[in-house]
Amino acid sequence: MKGISLRKARTLAPADAAPADLRPAQIDKMVQVSADLVDAIRDVFAGTDLPDSPERVRLLLEARREVNAAWGSAKQAFIEIGRALNALDEVLHTKAERDALQEGFARLFPFSAPVASQFKRVAEMIDSGRVPIEDCPGSYSAAYQLALMPPEQVRVARQRGLVSQSATRSQIMALRKELAKRSLSTVNLADLMAEQRRLREARRKTIRELIQMRRRLQEIARILENDEKG
Repeated sequence: MKGISLRKARTLAPADAAPADLRPAQIDKMVQVSADLVDAIRDVFAGTDLPDSPERVRLLLEARREVNAAWGSAKQAFIEIGRALNALDEVLHTKAERDALQEGFARLFPFSAPVASQFKRVAEMIDSGRVPIEDCPGSYSAAYQLALMPPEQVRVARQRGLVSQSATRSQIMALRKELAKRSLSTVNLADLMAEQRRLREARRKTIRELIQMRRRLQEIARILENDEKG
């Protein structure tokens, strides 16, 4: 589909939208642009340049089509949704456009912006190679909990058999809490107290030096003042 501006999309006649003798693959890739959708895009991105950019409008509509298609499909569709949304992020050039999409997200997509953020985080985890797609939990909420874990914690999760399609959100959350408690328990309190003493002594030394510097500056000022009078 060639890039179209929203002005062109609003006036697009059915005959213009679908050339004759379309192949099935072409039909599948078509983006139907309704007047309501045109209005929603203009409202969401009001005050930005995006609605007047045919190519970026096309990419936005394409992302919306892919998200809607994946949203209604089966297992692990959330990965494809996250990928489409991560690609859409590259189209948004300014903070104003990103903020506009965040605020008006539910008007363009069939779920909320917070859910979208989870999909994007999971897709990034997969595409960065941290977790193979075949080992990704089948539930997006479980996959998101796994995506929140740093690499060293993912290794522990793998050892526990939780880097798998059958892992649940509650299992991964329980492991995250366990690892967080373990991290706190490994803090060496004696070392912290010693560091606290060193910092306090350094602070006292700095204060003494500042007092000495202030006194010396006062002495210099008096000498200069007397010299000028003389």
